[in-house]
Amino acid sequence: MHDEIIYHLEDSEQFWIELDDILTQGQQNQDTARRSIDAYVNFVSKFQDEYLETDSQLIQCFYNLLNSSMYQTFSDIIIERTIHQATTRKELKELWVIFNILYLAGKNNPAIFKLMVSPQEHDFILKLKEHINDLDEGHRVQQISVNLLFEICRCQRISQNELSIFDDQFFDHLLNLVENTRDEEDETFNYSVIHLMLSLNEQFMLTVHGTSNDEDNDLNHNALLRVLYARIGTSKTFGENVIFMFNRAVEPQIQMLILKLLYEVFTIPETTEYFYTNDLHVVIDVFIRELYNLPEEREALRHTYLRVLYPLITNTQLCQHRYKQRQIYNLLLDLSGASTEHFKPVTRTTQRLVETCLRSEYFEGIAPDKCINGMKIMPTLNSMTFDTSGSTVTVTSSGNDVPVQGMLVHGV
Repeated sequence: MHDEIIYHLEDSEQFWIELDDILTQGQQNQDTARRSIDAYVNFVSKFQDEYLETDSQLIQCFYNLLNSSMYQTFSDIIIERTIHQATTRKELKELWVIFNILYLAGKNNPAIFKLMVSPQEHDFILKLKEHINDLDEGHRVQQISVNLLFEICRCQRISQNELSIFDDQFFDHLLNLVENTRDEEDETFNYSVIHLMLSLNEQFMLTVHGTSNDEDNDLNHNALLRVLYARIGTSKTFGENVIFMFNRAVEPQIQMLILKLLYEVFTIPETTEYFYTNDLHVVIDVFIRELYNLPEEREALRHTYLRVLYPLITNTQLCQHRYKQRQIYNLLLDLSGASTEHFKPVTRTTQRLVETCLRSEYFEGIAPDKCINGMKIMPTLNSMTFDTSGSTVTVTSSGNDVPVQGMLVHGV
């Protein structure tokens, strides 16, 4: 067996030759594939520091496996074996190799991420959490664990039991990681931790709004929001970097995750003033820019912006300062088709969301009655109830309906 072989390598050329030999010997059948993936992990773990010094060398090493005839023929067997290794092996060098294999394989085929939370591998998420919690700050196994867990969460809904392991202490630790890495030149790890928190927040939203108890405060069920509330004023970097990422016009799915967090923060009384006023000014600027510039095919994302806009201008400290009141008002009129031909015919959903925003006291003094159809009824947090069907939410209030369809749909 490969794991019994003692290698004496003289140079990098010999390393690559031996690596190819291991992969070649696994092509015969399922048993040889299992033995070869074990040998591959052992071999790469042993020599990674000596012969895999650059990122390009690391990528080549992992893709030699993923592009091999062995993997193409027995990928299911290899992935099953590798996930099992991830829950049983303890040597960090080995785990680093194993997690990178799974991460890159999952990026090529996202269905692989779903296998990591199968009933057969119920300990996998717990193992990732432990590595994030227990390893030294910035350890490479901690970093790849963060990336893996993010990908797992954003491609599927995890169970309530699995979600329950992410408690207040865990989010407190994540926020400390964000604070402690704020000055690092490479911001990748800092942003990866934030991505993970955004994805877990979405998981909490799916779970909370899937319950029938409408009187429960989301703080009772969302550990991230509880910790943000407890750390108001002491987790400045997280808030700043979320807004910075939002302003950078990141990929649509990350935009959606940020909007979901903002919606939660702006609709829960305890957290409505979590963000600093200057940060909220940036949020308003982003809303104006994106709502004017989003292409027609991004209508779902546009609707989400509008759903978040109402609590932003109604529940936060902006309701007192009314930053860019006139510009927002004109934007809403443009979106409704009332003042320009810039937009194509408006959908009923867009019209309804715009009218809801225009009912806000934010526009008192500049909004004529005709723009709000003479209606003065305004939905408030206390009057909102959640009606869930699948992964979408409808919010209703006494007096008129305020649909929030799509707020919880993955992606856009």
